[in-house]
Amino acid sequence: MKNIDVLVLHGSPGAGKTTLARAVSEILREADLVHGVIDLDEISLVHPDQGRSFARENLKAIWPRYAAVPGLRLLLPSVIADEEELVLLRDALPGANLAVCELTAPETVLKERVTAREPNEFWREGLRGWVDVYHARNDLDKIRDFLVSTHERSEEDAAREVIEKVGWLAA
Repeated sequence: MKNIDVLVLHGSPGAGKTTLARAVSEILREADLVHGVIDLDEISLVHPDQGRSFARENLKAIWPRYAAVPGLRLLLPSVIADEEELVLLRDALPGANLAVCELTAPETVLKERVTAREPNEFWREGLRGWVDVYHARNDLDKIRDFLVSTHERSEEDAAREVIEKVGWLAA
């Protein structure tokens, strides 16, 4: 379980983390590169909410199975809450070469995106509030390794930029 490349697609609600994970996955599949995707939101869907550590503990439990896959590149779409959570995420992934790509778009666009995808006003308002919380942060430059905009471009173009910046298709 050494030197496994892990890319966290991090960003505000509505930034396109899950969408970009799928687009990156498709490009890697077309290139016949070994890869996986673990959506931390999906592995923590429990009601009532079990707290932020629930997804990380689930990830820690399944990590050895993924890490045993030879040549794996792993995508993790997620919001990293703060620098402490980044440390905890690294601890949950022994042997990982972790890189963090922050996905960006204008705040108004992010709010439009979360409003369009949510089923009712309860969820829409909650996620618009999380967009505000995310943009009030002052630690984002300490968490990310690089930025990619998802605004006014195709998913494929943004995914190719992510892959280029992380170096996953380099010869």
